[in-house]
Amino acid sequence: MGQDTRAGELLSLPESEVQLALPAVCVMEAISAFNRKRDGRNKFKAELARQLGDLQRSIDVSSAQQLVTELTDADLTNDKLLSELFQRLDATLSGIANRAQLIPISAGIIQEQTQLSRQTELDRADALILSSILAHSKSESIDRKAFLTGNFRDFEKEPVKLLLAEAGIKQFKSTGKLLGWIETG
Repeated sequence: MGQDTRAGELLSLPESEVQLALPAVCVMEAISAFNRKRDGRNKFKAELARQLGDLQRSIDVSSAQQLVTELTDADLTNDKLLSELFQRLDATLSGIANRAQLIPISAGIIQEQTQLSRQTELDRADALILSSILAHSKSESIDRKAFLTGNFRDFEKEPVKLLLAEAGIKQFKSTGKLLGWIETG
């Protein structure tokens, strides 16, 4: 949704330089986040339509007619934004599908998620993500491992930080910092 300006750089790094993995559940989470954004845009559109209907009755009020023009422009821009967000989501998901390994959910990951949710006070979705990451980390022999998340508030809690550190995973809240860490190799 345009929140990470450097994500494309990360996805374009050669596989020989960086191996990317993403819990499959994060794809659904991204789609759900987009749906919430789309719902907000649609509520805004409905409110614009209501306001336009009211203002269009004020035929003799010049400022009302000016506002009609501006709100009509806002409605068009809102539609354009929503279309652009759809395109960006599709492009990002395609880029991830082509570049990253998707970590599947397994029975063991779900069982671990339940325990992690209690142990870390993460909500169940975040505990499922953490469980996926920790399980994947155990199965990989790579020395340098990193976790990039925009949800740093939940994942920087002490029990989570400790679990990630014990698994040899360095945590980043920005792609820029992660890219800098990768470059220092």
